[in-house]
Amino acid sequence: MIVMDRPRRLPDGRITAHLLSDLDGDAAYRELLPVALALGCHPVFYQYPGRYKAHFDLIGPRRINAALAHPAITTVPRRQIAEILRRRKRHEMGR
Repeated sequence: MIVMDRPRRLPDGRITAHLLSDLDGDAAYRELLPVALALGCHPVFYQYPGRYKAHFDLIGPRRINAALAHPAITTVPRRQIAEILRRRKRHEMGR
C-alpha cells in the first residue's frame, strides 16, 4: 500500500508530506516508483534507498494535490507512518 502522511506547512510556508510504501526493501521501491513518477517525482530524489526509512518528500501544492487525488495513495496520520517505519526497521535489523 502507498501511503502519505497528512500534509503540513513548514516554517518557511511550503507545504510538504512524506510518500512511502508499507512494503519492505526492494518491493517497497518497485511499488512506490510508478506512483511517484506519476506525481512528477524524479527517482534521484528517493531518500534513503535500501533503508527502512526510504521515502519521497512531496513538496508544494501541485504534488500534494496530485497525491491527494491519486487513487493508489492512502493518506494516514503520522502515527501510522511511524508504525510502518518501526516495522520496516525491525525487518531490516532481522528481528
